[in-house]
Amino acid sequence: MKMLFGFLLFTSLAHGQMSKPGYKTPTVWKLNNNKLLTGGLIVLAGASKGFNETLTFHWKMFHNQFPRANGKWFNPAISWRNKYEGGKASNGAKFPLSTSVLVMVTDQYHFNNFINRAAWISAIVIKLGEPKKPFKYYLKDLLFYTACHQLGFGAMYYPFTKAYSKK
Repeated sequence: MKMLFGFLLFTSLAHGQMSKPGYKTPTVWKLNNNKLLTGGLIVLAGASKGFNETLTFHWKMFHNQFPRANGKWFNPAISWRNKYEGGKASNGAKFPLSTSVLVMVTDQYHFNNFINRAAWISAIVIKLGEPKKPFKYYLKDLLFYTACHQLGFGAMYYPFTKAYSKK
C-alpha cells in the first residue's frame, strides 16, 4: 500500500508530458476560459446531484413547492417503476434498453444521474487536454472544483431542507 501511495505521489509530481512548443507554465493560477467552462460543467454536476438528493430525501417539500410536478416522473419512490412493463420488475423492460443504456429517459432521478456523469466526464476530458503543470496548480484546481460542485449542489438542495425553509 505504501508503495502504491509513493508511486501515485511520484507520478503526480513528475512531469511526464512534454509541453507544447512555446508553452510557458503560468506563474499564477488564473481563472481562464477553460476553468470557467469546466467549472460550469462541475456546477451542473453538483446541481444534478443536489436535485437527486432533494427528490430522494425531501420529496414532500419539493412537491409542496411544485404541486403540479408529476410524481410518476419526479418521485424516486414511484418513478423507478417507469422502466418496467406495467411498473413491475417481474414483467421485464418497458422498452429495449430501458433498464440499462436508456434508463435516463424513464424518470428524473436517472436523468439527473446521466447529467451528472456526462458533466463530470466532459470536464475531465477537457482537463486532460491541458499541458502538465506543477502540483500546486492541481491543489488549487481541487479547491476551485470542490467549490463549484458545492455551489451547484447547494442551489438545488438547500432550498428544500427544513432548516432553510424555516428562515
